Order: sequence, then structure tokens, then C-alpha cells
Amino acid sequence: MRFDNQPGSFERMKQFNQSTVLNVIRLKEPISRADIAKLTKLTKPTVSTIVSELLEENLITEEEAANSTVAGGRKPFMLRINYSAYYIIGVYAAAEVIRVIMSTMDGKIVSDFSKRISHLPSKNEFMDIVFDNINNVLHHSLVKREAILGIGVAMHGLVDSDRGVAIFSPHLHLENIPIKEILEKEYNLPVIIENDVRALAIAESWFGQGQGVTDFVCLSVGLGIGSGIFIKNEIYRGPFNTGGEIGHTIIEVNGPKCQCGNYGCLEAYASETAIFEKVKRELDHHQDSIIYDWIKVGKSELSLDMVFKAAKEGDPFAIGVLEESGRSLGLAAANMVNILKPSKLILEGYIFEEGDFIVTPLKEMIEKYNFKSPHEHISVVCSELGKTGMVLGAVTLILHKLFKTDN
Repeated sequence: MRFDNQPGSFERMKQFNQSTVLNVIRLKEPISRADIAKLTKLTKPTVSTIVSELLEENLITEEEAANSTVAGGRKPFMLRINYSAYYIIGVYAAAEVIRVIMSTMDGKIVSDFSKRISHLPSKNEFMDIVFDNINNVLHHSLVKREAILGIGVAMHGLVDSDRGVAIFSPHLHLENIPIKEILEKEYNLPVIIENDVRALAIAESWFGQGQGVTDFVCLSVGLGIGSGIFIKNEIYRGPFNTGGEIGHTIIEVNGPKCQCGNYGCLEAYASETAIFEKVKRELDHHQDSIIYDWIKVGKSELSLDMVFKAAKEGDPFAIGVLEESGRSLGLAAANMVNILKPSKLILEGYIFEEGDFIVTPLKEMIEKYNFKSPHEHISVVCSELGKTGMVLGAVTLILHKLFKTDN
């Protein structure tokens, strides 16, 4: 199925109708041709032609209905998406790892390969890692090239999804990488690139906590902090591809310096790096902390895992640091909720998975500072996809294009 026909042409309209029918089947399967015509307002002959094309392309399957009948006593044929007919390559490029998967059209992973980034790579080194990972997945999946629909890329930092360019990746110190152009030239497949947290939000809308939710926000915390904003079933990018950069909102004008060069960003207070650095910086003033014993006596190396372990054992210093980060995140989230009024906030990140030390104060701040009417309810939940949501988001970029029914 071609992705890039010219708008307004007969082929573009044909693709639009195909995507419309395909999406109705995805949402309502199993479904008959007659019901598709009713839901799409397309004529029965048009639906019949499109269904025949989709069957020929192996994108859908049909089976005789078990119990219902149509006029004349015939049982209708019910249609379903053939999710295992085609595959998608998903690339997640983070500050610390590049992960590539091959998945079916329903997000089932059939091949998975990751490589840690041990030093700041040059542009060429970065792309070489991406190539190696994709080639590894292609080799081990044994999927034929003609069965691959495309490559989706979820990229850390600022991304121009229209041009397919990674504009700026602050933690990798890389700028202006034409990822779409490079990958399409190398693999002769359609490529779509998006910011990693926006890709996560798209994955949540298809496979996670965002299913069936028209307006929600994903808040992702790792080495950096970002958000993906869904408004009326569409991801929000903004005119400059910077929509959702909550990590670089200022919570203290005289605060510590952030990776972006500004001072007092949320990311400098509540990211994994910020939590680690705060414990490291203040540990000598908390010699009664069990972390101090583990570091000084046991000669262990400080880690974020150690901070959470200490908190679980009731260490006041560790708990205090984590709760302060939770309050900072909660304050920023409350401001975002007040502006956007989503019905759900989805939290993604390791720090949300290690108990309620951060989640509880975050929720308390939202409850305290959220200006709401009596009928409003903001659901705050943790992602069930986790970091896999980023690479599944890359896959979903291609799925969204395949099933897309708007212009």
C-alpha cells in the first residue's frame, strides 16, 4: 500500500477510501461489507471493490459468519485485519540506547535488538549504530523485504517530522540529522520520524492507557523529561515541532543549569540525572543515611537503584529527595492540566515504577493546584507499556499512516 500519493489525485482518493474501510474493519472487526457501507457512507459497489483489493493485498481476511444470515438465507462473510501479513521496523533512539524491533501490525514483537551508547557519538557513528541494529533485526527475523511496510523512528529531542530531520538531541549533542532521507536511501522503505515521547503517546492511544481517550497527556521521565499531548485524537506538535517540552519549563529562575543551557528547568530538578546528582551533592550532609554507609563503608557505587532501595528501607534522606522531585513534577503537571484539561495523565518512567515515593506527591500537587469544576476528574495512571512504548510508538507511526483517514 503506497503512502505518498499526491493530494487531490484519483490515487489519493482511492487510498483515502481504502484507509477508511481498513480503519473501520480494525475498529469494528469482525464486520460485514454491508455494515462497512453503512458506517462509511460509501456505496456497496465501492466497498466491494475496496474489500477485493484489500483481500488481494492480504491486508484483510474473510470468514463466514457463524450465526447471522442476510436476505435469501445466506450467511454474510465477516472481515478482519490480517495483522501477521505485514511487518514494521521500529527504531527507538534514546540518549543511552538504540533499540530496534520488527513487529506485526498489531504490535507483536518478532525480533528485538538493542545497543547501549557508551560515549557521545558523531552523526556518522550514530547512524552506523542504527544501521547495525536494523540489519541485525532484518537478519534474525527472516522477514522478506516486500512484507515490510516501513520504518518508524522515535527519536530523542527536537524532531521535524514533516522533513524527517532530528533537529537537536540535547543528551547526544547531535544536530540536524536527515534520518528519513538516509534510511529511505539505505533500505528503500517509507520512513516516518517523530519525537520519542510523542511516539509514546501515539502508542498509548493504540495499545495502552490512552485507548478510547480523546484527550490525554503522557509525562515521560528518564535522563530527560518530556510530554506527548493528545488533543481530539491527534498528537499535538505545534508550529515549530516543540509542543510538549515540559522538561524545559522553568520552575525556579535561579535554579541549577539544565542540559539545554537555561537555568531552573524542571529537568534539572526531577529527571533521573537530577535525582542522582542531588543525592551525590548532599550526601556528605546526611551521614546518618544508609546510602552514606553503603557508599563509604561498603565502597559501593552510587546509583538510582540504590536511592530507591534506601527509600524502601525507610531512609528519610532518600525519601525526601524523591518526594521533592515528585512535587516538582506535580507542580509542572498541574500547570499543564490547568491549561489543557485532559481527562487522563499517563506517567512513564522507571521512577514511577519503584513504589509511590514520587507518584503520591505528584498526585497531591495536581489535586492541590488543579483549578477544576465539580464535574471534572483527571485520571493519573502509570503506563503499562513502559520503555517498550517508545519503540512501539515508532511502529505505530507507520500503522497510523496506513489506517489514517484524514487529510
